[in-house]
Amino acid sequence: MKKIIYLSFFLFTVFSFAQQTYKITEGELQFIHPEKGVFIKKENIIYKLDFENMEDYEEMSKGFKYEFNSTTIEEIEKIKRDAKTIFTKEINKYNFNKLKKAKFVTKVNDDDNYQFVQYNKDFFSVGILEDSLQKPRNKYLLHYCILDFSNGRKIIYHSEGYIIPTKEKLNFFFENNNLNNAFTNYSVITYKELKANEHHLLKSDLELNRDFYKIDTLKNKKLQIKNCYNQIVIKKAFDSIAYNSFFIVGYNNNEINIYNYSFEKLNLKKIKAISFNGFYPNLQIIQNNKLRNINLIGKDYKNEDVSVFPSFNHFFPAQNASFFITQENDQFYIQSNDFYYILKNFQSFENKFVVVNSEEYDSIQYLNEPTSITLYSEMTNYHKKTPLLVYTKLKNGKYNLNTLDFLIDPKIDEQNLEFNNLLPKNLDSIVSINQDLYKISKNNLFTYYPLVKEIKYKKLENFIENFARFELPNGKKGWLSKDGKEYYDE
Repeated sequence: MKKIIYLSFFLFTVFSFAQQTYKITEGELQFIHPEKGVFIKKENIIYKLDFENMEDYEEMSKGFKYEFNSTTIEEIEKIKRDAKTIFTKEINKYNFNKLKKAKFVTKVNDDDNYQFVQYNKDFFSVGILEDSLQKPRNKYLLHYCILDFSNGRKIIYHSEGYIIPTKEKLNFFFENNNLNNAFTNYSVITYKELKANEHHLLKSDLELNRDFYKIDTLKNKKLQIKNCYNQIVIKKAFDSIAYNSFFIVGYNNNEINIYNYSFEKLNLKKIKAISFNGFYPNLQIIQNNKLRNINLIGKDYKNEDVSVFPSFNHFFPAQNASFFITQENDQFYIQSNDFYYILKNFQSFENKFVVVNSEEYDSIQYLNEPTSITLYSEMTNYHKKTPLLVYTKLKNGKYNLNTLDFLIDPKIDEQNLEFNNLLPKNLDSIVSINQDLYKISKNNLFTYYPLVKEIKYKKLENFIENFARFELPNGKKGWLSKDGKEYYDE
């Protein structure tokens, strides 16, 4: 016979963001077995407790519950005789706050070792130490809570098992046998802060607005981060919040605050701008007019800050279209089997066209180069927009930027002709940065087109990932981002 009991639980005030603690109010704890579980005596009958699934965050947020399950005398006696069983009297009082700055590292000689740490107030992480450098690869992320059985007897229940304090040591119990065996012997290392690679999670389970953590809008329209229990995770509220799987960035007026998913505020001041990296645990920032690449603890990023380099095999291959530009005598030709994808409106079954007014051009971009254009990339979430731009070099040495439609369609419609005519013309130089971006110059001024359409920069350097250094004719300097925003030096 099964009886479902809902726990009465004690939550700390939402402003304290303390460990989730639930008090077992029915029965008396008898013993705990690493594989069989927790056993309670109620009305002279011993029951096995089945707990809520810690990974079911939606149900956990409604209130933690457990079930009394009946057992047999034979089963109970067998468990009592098992050397792995921990009885109530063996459980010691323990301050679980000590876990905050402790690493538990296994001592296995002939197999992989593991490292157990408290990742934040809601999760532990277990990393595999599988190389000579002992760099952890975080494989398990364990949501946990504290179960209070009264009389100072408290244990930790997590999504893979239990942590039980006894006089001899902390006992780590896991459903996974490899972990169970490894954690029978471990050393404890105290630390001040985790290394960057120890913060690196291989999955995006903790990312905001997925399952466990969310952004909440307050009455004053400010934004705040809370967990699934509606507890505040970061006390500060923000005007806006940006995030990815590795970093959280909060904006208030001109102030930028950066956090990792342990919700530690990184010790960074005078941040002017940031740019996320979608696949690696680094963040590009402008700080004190300088460009930096930082890791998950706010230090300069290095390769060893990555626990495991990502694999891109799970993405579908990019969809491409190709064309080829040739010159025969005084005529230029554009040939492709993919015109349907790369032209905006031109309809034809032909696959080779003469360039309209070929005699005006000295050369055309991509001449004699087999050219492939990316139409769609799942990995970068990229969609190519038409019309496709191609630059031409005129007989007088100047450059024009044109649409591909304009070059091959003698009957181009008025709307597309107007679009083409608004593109930069009579340029002194033009360099293709990628299939969507050109560095152009005119009268000794530069710009990245179409990012900034006005040709206004006296100096314009190459992009370093997402930012390029610039200087205006009036001497003002700063950084230009790939979304077209300017950040001036102070």
